[in-house]
Amino acid sequence: MHFILRKLLIFIIGICLVACEPIRPTLNSNSSSAIEGQVMEQLGNAMPMIGKSPSLGRPLVSKVYIYPPLNLDQLEHQNGSYCTKIRLAPLATTLTDSAGHYRMPLQPGKYTVLVGYDQGYFIPYFSGINGVAHFVIEAQKNTNLDIIVNQKASY
Repeated sequence: MHFILRKLLIFIIGICLVACEPIRPTLNSNSSSAIEGQVMEQLGNAMPMIGKSPSLGRPLVSKVYIYPPLNLDQLEHQNGSYCTKIRLAPLATTLTDSAGHYRMPLQPGKYTVLVGYDQGYFIPYFSGINGVAHFVIEAQKNTNLDIIVNQKASY
């Protein structure tokens, strides 16, 4: 009898764990919608100069992270456009190639994009008062988002 109760308890706990799995937007490599772009890094003096074309920087080989829409309360140790930890798990990640290009298929919806940088995350822009780098994927459309990591640039 004790053996049957133990098996039943394990079965019930297993069902509860599966039922409690968070619902996330579906990431699908066959999707015709995607985010794509190029990640560049600016270093040193990035001040515009007369007679000199502005530099976008150099391609950055890094990880691009996709999260559900984040707000500032979900970042830890945030300082300007940099933070060391996010309180949620990413929905997806991809690596940029040697030219800094990335592409990630996504289902339509609203997301946050961050770039892995110096053992933390670079925040490319802020959305409204409390939002962190929100972007929208529309059905059957690609979203182009080039990112300039200027954490170590001076202006």
